[in-house]
Amino acid sequence: MKIGELLKEYRLKQGKSQRAFIGTIVTQSYYSKVEKNNTQLTANNLIDLLHYNEISVQKFFSKFDEENSDLHHQIKDIEDMIIEAYYTNNIDKMNKVKKLIYSSKLNKYDQKSKILLIDGFLALMDPSLNNKELISSIKNKIFDIPSFSQEKLMLYCNFMRFYSLADNEIITKTILRQYQDTKNSDIQELILAIICNIMILSIENNDFNNISYFTNSINAFKTTPKLLFYKLDIDFFYNLIEAKKGDTSKLKRSQEIIDIIARAGMSEYSKELQKFIKDNF
Repeated sequence: MKIGELLKEYRLKQGKSQRAFIGTIVTQSYYSKVEKNNTQLTANNLIDLLHYNEISVQKFFSKFDEENSDLHHQIKDIEDMIIEAYYTNNIDKMNKVKKLIYSSKLNKYDQKSKILLIDGFLALMDPSLNNKELISSIKNKIFDIPSFSQEKLMLYCNFMRFYSLADNEIITKTILRQYQDTKNSDIQELILAIICNIMILSIENNDFNNISYFTNSINAFKTTPKLLFYKLDIDFFYNLIEAKKGDTSKLKRSQEIIDIIARAGMSEYSKELQKFIKDNF
């Protein structure tokens, strides 16, 4: 809702014509454009208009806070559903979320952004849906964000498969230089997830030239309950890499980590890790 729409709502509730509602504060022709959201009132005129009609300024603007809060929760719920559908590899659920977005109250920009996100995840889940235009759109979306903010890190982490290993190594080195001294646990969590993805891509490409750089760069990240999962993941992939290099005894350590994850209640993820070993050894 915009200011003009909310003013009109208050005017109609009071049963007033536009002329009666505005008095001599602005002209009727100008105010008519305000209600249509074709022009804006100055701050002083808006305050005068609210006072003239005995509308609480605080209550008026709290309407926007309520709407923004509702919209924020709606976006968060949609994002949670997208992530859940992706990590459970549920294509049907992902398509249902897509339909939900089209019928939501999100503005056109947010709808377009979320649909692009879903199309990207669907392409990761089903490679037949992959195409150059989609990959280009996602890359542009990521790098339209000026610096490596938390939002940009999250987007990049999810879609690293759309880049070559060499490109991912260059991008990740840039990220590490920017955040080498960060104490922000949310940023640290994303960086650890990015390092995990680098290790996965390195194993799949049988290219381990830069692995030590990435694993050494995160030694300063103190292990906390929040970061423990990713530290276990990194240990899992590190031992697989050592096994790939020839020390097959390291496979035992990777298997122990799978068992720990399974006992912690993450049985589906432990099965994914087991499959990863099978597919790459």
